[in-house]
Amino acid sequence: MDKKVVTGICSLLVLSACKPAEEHPGKAIWEETCKVCHSVGLAGSPKFGDVKAWSKRIARGKESLYQHALEGWGDMPAKGGNPALSDEQVKLAVDYMVANSSE
Repeated sequence: MDKKVVTGICSLLVLSACKPAEEHPGKAIWEETCKVCHSVGLAGSPKFGDVKAWSKRIARGKESLYQHALEGWGDMPAKGGNPALSDEQVKLAVDYMVANSSE
């Protein structure tokens, strides 16, 4: 068999065995609710991906972040203004922001 054909077949086998990276379960929630403020820093909210802005918040612990997201904090309303979200969905959105805003 031709060496190029064998190499091509091997490459296809390797690629077919690779699973695509799964999307974070909090991403869709962030995009639908949290992005409005956290993408631009509206009303002093920490911007998504801004490690410096998030570091002091992350240092307080996830339970503090969850509580603030669930109950509201400063200008942020409870559940980011979306009362239809479950507590678990809010926590997933927080986890997504932390994962993308920490070192």
